[in-house]
Amino acid sequence: MNNKLKDILFIFPVMLYFLLEALIVGLIISTIWKFFLSYTFNFNIGYFQIVAIYWIIKMLLFDVFKLVAGLNSVGSNMEKEMEDNDEDNKHYNEAFTE
Repeated sequence: MNNKLKDILFIFPVMLYFLLEALIVGLIISTIWKFFLSYTFNFNIGYFQIVAIYWIIKMLLFDVFKLVAGLNSVGSNMEKEMEDNDEDNKHYNEAFTE
């Protein structure tokens, strides 16, 4: 699979995670709004409006480029470690079989 396509497809699980987080945090915020803050302010905000606002803010503050760069860095480091381990295992196996 193309590396760029894999990077783009990685964003969707992150968006889903942020949506689930927004649904949970939205319950707390809407409860606080309903019982405490709605009396102070003269407008009413519903649960789904709070979820949407929270999700949009999380997506705007999400730095996808930093995440993709970090994942690529981790991936290349893991590949290098695996190559080093293969070399060590090869020498171990050679010494063990002789």
